[in-house]
Amino acid sequence: MAQNLEKKTEMILYQKPIWKGMLSLAIPVFLVNILKTLHDVVDGFFLGQVPGVDDGGTALATFMQSAVGITWSVYFIFISLGVGLSVAGNALIGQYVGRKDPVGSKKYASNVVIMSLSLGILFNIILYIATPILMRLMGAQGLTLDYSIVYLRTRSFEMPFLFLSYGFQAVRQASGDTVTPVAISAISIIINIVFTWWMVSILNMGVFGAALATVIGNISMLPMIMYFFIKPKNGIKISLNKDAFDLNIMRHLMKVAIPASMGQAIQAFGFVILNTFILAYGPAVSAAYYVGNRINSLVMFPVSAVSSILAIYIAQNIGANNIPRAKEAFRTCMTLVVSMMTIGALLIVPFRMTLVTLFNPDPVTVEYAAEYTLFLHLGLPLMGIFQTFLSTFQGSGETKYSLYMALTRLWIIRIPLVLAFMYLTDLGPLGVWYAMLISNIIIVFVGWYFYTKVRFQPKIRSIIAEPEKVLV
Repeated sequence: MAQNLEKKTEMILYQKPIWKGMLSLAIPVFLVNILKTLHDVVDGFFLGQVPGVDDGGTALATFMQSAVGITWSVYFIFISLGVGLSVAGNALIGQYVGRKDPVGSKKYASNVVIMSLSLGILFNIILYIATPILMRLMGAQGLTLDYSIVYLRTRSFEMPFLFLSYGFQAVRQASGDTVTPVAISAISIIINIVFTWWMVSILNMGVFGAALATVIGNISMLPMIMYFFIKPKNGIKISLNKDAFDLNIMRHLMKVAIPASMGQAIQAFGFVILNTFILAYGPAVSAAYYVGNRINSLVMFPVSAVSSILAIYIAQNIGANNIPRAKEAFRTCMTLVVSMMTIGALLIVPFRMTLVTLFNPDPVTVEYAAEYTLFLHLGLPLMGIFQTFLSTFQGSGETKYSLYMALTRLWIIRIPLVLAFMYLTDLGPLGVWYAMLISNIIIVFVGWYFYTKVRFQPKIRSIIAEPEKVLV
């Protein structure tokens, strides 16, 4: 197994053609993304089948889907720091692996894990307390408010386990092991799906059942993660004793993580604002937005898989001072991603009415969802390009450009356009869909500009030779 990891490192650093190795490493991630997508689809499907209507004749399923939809952006604000820390760990540990420095790899990996778990516990407490206030600030009312509070408060208890899994993923993937994190995630997701079906469809637990099933699925990862941390047969062994804590390393990690986290958080907060605008058009439009995004996830998972491997390629090749290969990996990934997204759009658009009907039979919701899905998938290749730029910035350690892109796309382009269409035209929800498509077009040019500014240089130094100069 150890030899297998060495072969993967050699493949990342030397094997040609790059696309072959990239796809080979992406396959496990691709498979787990299918399962994640399946879970999201199943979640939306089972909630969409909940019977009953409120006093006004609106289906309870519509309120539940609307409630779950508006919680995601708030939830993502909280997990953004965990995602950013995973990005930083992946980039920096990957550069140590590329440099063949096992001491540096172990020290950084141990501190990533300590920070991940600590932040997860802290955010569990904060999110549970803040949920009612946050949902009211978003404009949620009535059943949408009640369901959203129940769902998000329940999900808050998965934070420690979810953050720990982010740390685990960063440590294993940085060394080229995309299989172990995928296998553990797959087990978790399967457990999640089974419990979602049982709790929502059989026990009639509604949004609480859907949220609790996700928490149980994430908790199930803990024994496996701890085993691979403490007694791995290959890869990086984690040290969790008091000597493992290194303030300098944590500062370095945060220096790289904070821009990535802020980019994620600002993007998530932008979607909170966007969800607030969408919710103002009523629960049917909010549910349509939720359904459209679930369908979109069906074609986004291959891009997520390939782009995550791009970050590893760039990190390890920069660590090995093989800059031309890092840039070639970017070009290869861009070609793969645009091709995948174009095919995905051509497959989804003709069948969008049938797909949205599977999630929610309400005619009004179906009409809005089909309209949103059309606009969303017309811009799919653009979303793939956006994701490729993000992975390049993350793998190179130039995470500040992720922050700049998030600011530009949502706060400088999309949200002002939404407000303009909302108050200066009578387009209704269509104005939101226009704003999203236009922002995805413009951000491609912005992303290319930032890419020309990337310095493909190592962000690390030898811990053994220069322990006092870890921060650079």
